[in-house]
Amino acid sequence: MIVPVTLLYPALTFYGVQSTLFEAFRHILRPRFYPGTNDTSVHLAVHPRCGSLTGNFSDVNAGLDMRRYKTIVSFGDSYTDGGRRDGGPLVPPVVIPPDPFAGGRSTNGKVWVEHLAEEAGATLLDYAWSSAVTNITLWPDNPFPRDFIMQTTIFLNQSHHLDPETTLYTVFFGINDWEDSFVDGNHLPQAAEDLLGQIALLSEPPTNARDFLITDVYGRGIHNTWGESWVQSVFDGLVKLHTQSFPRVNVAFANFATIWDGVLGSNPGYKAFGYVSTDACNPGSTTAASCPDPDHYFYWFYGHPSRVTHKIMADYVNEVLDLCRVL
Repeated sequence: MIVPVTLLYPALTFYGVQSTLFEAFRHILRPRFYPGTNDTSVHLAVHPRCGSLTGNFSDVNAGLDMRRYKTIVSFGDSYTDGGRRDGGPLVPPVVIPPDPFAGGRSTNGKVWVEHLAEEAGATLLDYAWSSAVTNITLWPDNPFPRDFIMQTTIFLNQSHHLDPETTLYTVFFGINDWEDSFVDGNHLPQAAEDLLGQIALLSEPPTNARDFLITDVYGRGIHNTWGESWVQSVFDGLVKLHTQSFPRVNVAFANFATIWDGVLGSNPGYKAFGYVSTDACNPGSTTAASCPDPDHYFYWFYGHPSRVTHKIMADYVNEVLDLCRVL
């Protein structure tokens, strides 16, 4: 008897174990494009490394379903900053030279979480702020007093009444903490505790958040022991929150390092994604300089993804949520 692929899917992902059979069917199960796909040749050329809720960190989805969400609340740094920072409506993602920031964003279009919200038909409340860290007190030499604690405080002081069943909370920190660790020492273990502490705070009354998506790309193609330990600590904390909470807190982890390693490394390399260069299309970050081909460059300005890269980041998250389900 021929078993339909749709019936195989739950069994193949049971407890996050990727069997050889699952890998064989993966290209069938994975949607090739998601709504709002890039209108250029740039596309996702790597895919999630799904795992389980035990052992080393991996891409996992323990209970998230994008079809349920009417609201997405986002916290983070410049990679998630939509230009508003107080949860209000974002301005159009348009670059008006000489300003290189599309409506205040550190890119030339929408950031990744805007794509998620748009594809889900959800309202986005964005509190992310460029240069933010998890807890500014850990990094005395950081000149920007912006952190996760400040963002959650702003959100909580607004006294929203969001339905926990239809609200997704996204958290994206690590880049600035990791860079600050080279100046102020390795306080990343404490940073991981503080990040998890804010997530726990949001899961308690009055917010009672139940669904969290955590993403990371701390070294943007560079890896070290401190950074890997940071990711593992965050991952372990999320697993603990998911398995020991009541009511159950659903979590997902998407490791954007797979994209950065794929683009900046040789396997498969930037050309496989449709990029013409791994450089920044706009070398400066203060003016919108002449950029010959903005929709085929990995970065918009130094270290900050272009709009097409933000789209494939959203595609990656969608694949994690689709393919890396665990019980």
